Order: sequence, then C-alpha cells, then structure tokens
Amino acid sequence: MIPGLPFKSRETISAVQEANFSRMMDLCFERHPFYRAKFKALGLSRGDIRSLEDIHLLPLVSKKEYASNPSAFSLETDGLEEEATIYWDVMHTTGTSGGRPTPFLSTTYDFYNTLTANQRALEIRHVNGNDIVANLCPMTLHPYGAYHRTIAACNVMKIPVVSPLPGRPSDYFHWSASLDEVVDTIARTKASILWGVTSYVRRILIRAEEVGADFSAVRLAFVTGEAVSEEMRRDLTERMRRTGRPDAWVSVSYAATEMQVGTVECCPGSGYHNPAPDHFFFEVVDPESHKPLPAGQRGLSVLTHLDRRGTVLLRYSMGDFAALTYEQCPHCGSWTDRFVGMPSRADDLVKVKGMLINPEVITDLLLADGKVGEFQIIIDRENANDILSSDRMRLLLDLKPDADPEAIAESVRVATGVRPIIEKVERLQIFDPDRTLKAKRFKDLR
Repeated sequence: MIPGLPFKSRETISAVQEANFSRMMDLCFERHPFYRAKFKALGLSRGDIRSLEDIHLLPLVSKKEYASNPSAFSLETDGLEEEATIYWDVMHTTGTSGGRPTPFLSTTYDFYNTLTANQRALEIRHVNGNDIVANLCPMTLHPYGAYHRTIAACNVMKIPVVSPLPGRPSDYFHWSASLDEVVDTIARTKASILWGVTSYVRRILIRAEEVGADFSAVRLAFVTGEAVSEEMRRDLTERMRRTGRPDAWVSVSYAATEMQVGTVECCPGSGYHNPAPDHFFFEVVDPESHKPLPAGQRGLSVLTHLDRRGTVLLRYSMGDFAALTYEQCPHCGSWTDRFVGMPSRADDLVKVKGMLINPEVITDLLLADGKVGEFQIIIDRENANDILSSDRMRLLLDLKPDADPEAIAESVRVATGVRPIIEKVERLQIFDPDRTLKAKRFKDLR
C-alpha cells in the first residue's frame, strides 16, 4: 500500500503498475487455469509479455466468457502468502449464466486491497470524519458489492453508516424497509451522504419532498449503477438542494463488481478517477481490432487486475464505450488516470420503426422542465401476439398537473423521429427492490 498513490507523479504510478503487472503475469502463467490454457493455445510464453506495452498480445475476455466458467478465473493460491489462501467473500455480478449471477471471489488479500481502494475513493470525493452515510443499496439474495462494499468503505474511513435495507429479498426473512421508512431513517439519523443506485436515490428525494422530510444534513449523493446525464445530475442536485443543504452536490461513479470500488469524481464533471492504479490498469480499445486507442479517444473500456489473488481478469471487456486521460486533474491535482465523459453501454441504441434511438436522449427531454416525476420507456408491438405488427414506443409518465403530454410527445418525435404514446401513471413503480439493484427505466418487450 502506497499512501496517496493517486496524487503521486505519473512516473511513480506507472512504475508501480509495471511492477504489479509483472508479478500478476507470473501468477497467471503459473496459477491461473483459464489464462494458462489460453496462453498455451496462443503459443505465448512468459517472456513474450515483458511490460504493459505488450498487453495487446493478450486476448480480450468477454463477460459471457467469464460467466460460462467463473471458477476457471480464480488463482490456485496454495503456497502463496496466507492472506491469499483464505476465501474472504463472494460477490456477484449482474451478468448471468444460466439465469444466475456470476460469482466474483475475493481472498483476504483482495479484501484488504479493497479497503485501500475505497478509502482513496472517499478521500477523492471529499468525505470527512463528520459524515454519516445512508447506504441505500438493498440487501439482496445474492451478495452484491454495492451493499457490502459501501459498509466496508465507511468502516475504513471510521465514519458511521446506516443501512435501511430497502427491498424484500426473501419470502422467509423480512429485514426490509418501505420507501417511507427509508426516508424517515435518513431524516432521523441526520445522514449527510446518500449512496445508492441513481434512480432509487432520485425516488427517495422525490418522496422526501412530498412528505416534507428533514434532509437538512444531506450534502452529497453518491450515485452509481446507471448512466447519469447532465440533465439527470441537474434534476438530482436541485431536488437535494430543495430538501437538504443549499450547497449539496452529486458525485457520480463508474463502477463494476469486478472492481469492488468505483472510479469517482472529485467534483461534478471532473472525470472518473481511478482510486487504485496499483490494482487496476484500464485501456480504451478499438471495438474491432482490440488495439489500444490514444488517450482521449472513445472506444471499449477494458480492465486488467494488477494485484489480486482470487478472481483475476486480464483485458476484461466492461461492455462500455469510454475515453481515458492521463493528464493531471485540474480540480484535485491527482495524476491517476481518469475516464472523461460518462461511459455508455455499447448496446444502448435500439431501433424503433426503422429509427436508431438512444433512450438517454428521451430521458434528458423528460427531465428538462421538472414536470415529470417517475417515468418509463416501453418499446413493444401494437399487437403483442403478432411478431409482424408495427413497433411502438410508449412513455409511462407520472406528470405534474401543469405538464402538457402533447408537447412532450412532440419534443420526443422531433428528437428521435418516432412519436410516442403518452400514458399517465400515478405513483409509477419503475424498480423492483426485491429482485434487482437497478431501475427498469427502459424495457424492450418485442
């Protein structure tokens, strides 16, 4: 562990990454079932991979490949340091294999590294010793990093965390809380930071306004799990400032279970800082050739673990389009790498009535004037029983009384080329906290 590594010089960071990558490659050639077989099939020897400049010789690994045989991605740790031989916990990714989430194994060695990474992330986000965190991630049937690592992050910073436990993950045990109970818990405990999935944090803020809850201590929202456009950030910030402190702001993270931490903002729009460059090496690659792209150019985001002993992934495609910079952050002064611009899913675009549509464009339009509460975008067919019937787009909207549905429909038509059907729905439920961490904001039912 190197204290304050993200703020060290770029040369220092690169040297640490090279040293850790060399050790990681030694372990993968000797002890990693999947990569050992892959290297042999490709005719690669250890001497072929001399530094990170040679990383392009390694193949990209997809989520599907990992999910098909997750146990093959764990190191054989007999004979390594004791911390590497102890299984600490298993988290699960949201990608499924055979209908089940994919397990991600951490040893004690990995968990201790995760504490380091989370401490750095919270320091970048300006958390202080007086903060109280409301962990708004639900406790789920399969353990997910969002719920558990939020608690661990607060523990390593020695600050209080309260977990209201929204959702109902089991029919046999009922440690769950309703929406109003969650709002009351935040107000009662004077939580200063709301931490959760974007759409659920927004729902909490909407309800807090409706009931006049005392959120006067709330100064920060840490949101993750879903793309956050500038319109969504504005909407969240304005709601926070109406219910909480006038200087409240939103910090977005770009995260994955395979990291156990997020890349985070030091301030709005600063980019998503890698809090542990000694643990993670990121690339942005051409989606076709998989060759690394220059800094600032948008392509597929790829993750390589540099210092793990449980599940280890090399050149793992995260399934997103993003861009990287290695320049010093003008806001916090860190030299760690940053994703610039909000990463977006590689498969976000959908075709409706022959038009290629980005659902985020519609989301921004619906948030623009503050007259839409919850909303959902549905793509289906005019006749559900006829696969040849025409596509249609429906917008399920919880509207304020002065909202104009026709004007909304026209603005969407102009932006996308497809006129939606507007359906007014009061108290629209867009997520199922019993089963998932994320909102079902967009559904393609065709």
